[in-house]
Amino acid sequence: MGKKKIINNQQGFSLMELLVATSIFVIIALASLSIYVATLRASQKSLALTRVQQEAQLIMQVLAKKIRTSHVNYDYSGYVKPIINPEDELALTDLAGDTYVFKKTGASAAVSVNGAADKNISADNVNVTDLKFFINPTANPFITLDEPPNSTPYVTVILTLSSIKASQSATLTIQQTVPQRSGVEAE
Repeated sequence: MGKKKIINNQQGFSLMELLVATSIFVIIALASLSIYVATLRASQKSLALTRVQQEAQLIMQVLAKKIRTSHVNYDYSGYVKPIINPEDELALTDLAGDTYVFKKTGASAAVSVNGAADKNISADNVNVTDLKFFINPTANPFITLDEPPNSTPYVTVILTLSSIKASQSATLTIQQTVPQRSGVEAE
């Protein structure tokens, strides 16, 4: 009888080759997924910080404009006497005689005009966690018009905001010093 020659001409992958290829694919997929998740988190953090910065800029613009065009009401009863420590409220009187009181109300910054109900000046998607006012000088430099004042009043505002979306958290503290430009108090 003749010998039969068996030719093994099967084409395909062995089990070991499949396991190695699958392992490499899984490692690459997990690395790509972790890079995607890290990029997504960084994007969310950047969005939250941008939102907080925009809100802080808006609040500071409102405060700075009113401080520059008004004068500090040194007779406001809400101040802790003497005005040395940071104040939780800032009372300003404009040239028309209207009194504006800026303060932190709950989780927002608010203003009341002539004792009316508080109006929020901050957005709902950002918490105002701290709002302090440093008034300098601590006594009214315009008490008498017989001699010029020895200093111009200015207010340093310290504002801390935080984003309230759970997936997009950011906190920002800013400080701005604003001089009073309106000069002598209105009578």
